[in-house]
Amino acid sequence: LQNLREIKKKMHLKINQANIGYSKTLILNANAHLNLGEVCLVIGNNGVGKTTLIKSILNQIPLLSGEISINNKNIKNLSVKEIAESIAVVFSNSVIPQNYTVEDLISLGKYIYYPFYFELKKEDREEVYHIMEELDLVQYKNTFLKNLSDGNLQKAFIGRALTQNSPVIILDEPTTHLDEKNKIIILKTLRKLAQ
Repeated sequence: LQNLREIKKKMHLKINQANIGYSKTLILNANAHLNLGEVCLVIGNNGVGKTTLIKSILNQIPLLSGEISINNKNIKNLSVKEIAESIAVVFSNSVIPQNYTVEDLISLGKYIYYPFYFELKKEDREEVYHIMEELDLVQYKNTFLKNLSDGNLQKAFIGRALTQNSPVIILDEPTTHLDEKNKIIILKTLRKLAQ
């Protein structure tokens, strides 16, 4: 328990005096400090830079100024793999892999730890199944993604992020295509994970 408390104290995402945007600044002088177990919600109109902020946290778009760090390491100095091990992300307009089932997609979160051609371990497959249970997706396990409703597709992408086991999960408009029942499932799952 003491070790877990120490990890919680150390794990954090920090944004320090960051100007975020492209040629034009969308977000000026952003500051945030999030510890492991905290949930943060960013609200704003379309076009104000929410997705650009996410891409900046992932180091996909360079900051105009300032710094973003994970565990006191500047993201500019981290590899793509190191960022993926620290942050799982689901964008609202994720590309749907052709001929993938729900189980295939959710299993993809594990492949940041293995070469793609490796077989998943038994405990990985059990974790994938458990996440499908949590998200009420077991009945769609072998359903092709192209045949899912928007809501179940969104839940499957969130499931992929969860199997990545990264300490930070970023969701871009996670409940957009969900009905009330599924919104509650997602929000309860995220709260449980955070705790």
